[in-house]
Amino acid sequence: MSNFIVRLEHPDEAGWKTWVGPHVEWVRARIADGTIIASGPSVGTEIRQGWLIMSAETEQELRETLATDPFWENGIVENLLIVEWDPIFGRLDDISTSPGG
Repeated sequence: MSNFIVRLEHPDEAGWKTWVGPHVEWVRARIADGTIIASGPSVGTEIRQGWLIMSAETEQELRETLATDPFWENGIVENLLIVEWDPIFGRLDDISTSPGG
């Protein structure tokens, strides 16, 4: 299993507001199935961005999963960035401003 850092930009504020509820449900389902390790927004960026740490066998499998996100299905994602990542050190939820949120 590989780990990936994913950035999704959402410059369409109206579209984001329309689809954020279904997107959050999708995120929670992917956390439950182990695909998403962590997810959250950038703070203080000019363009709204979501960041995800995800697991998948391959980048292609990851892209197929991302294609089921309501943001993706409804054209709310721009400038997708996917980077394979090896988190050798540290813990994730200990640095969150909203653990379990």
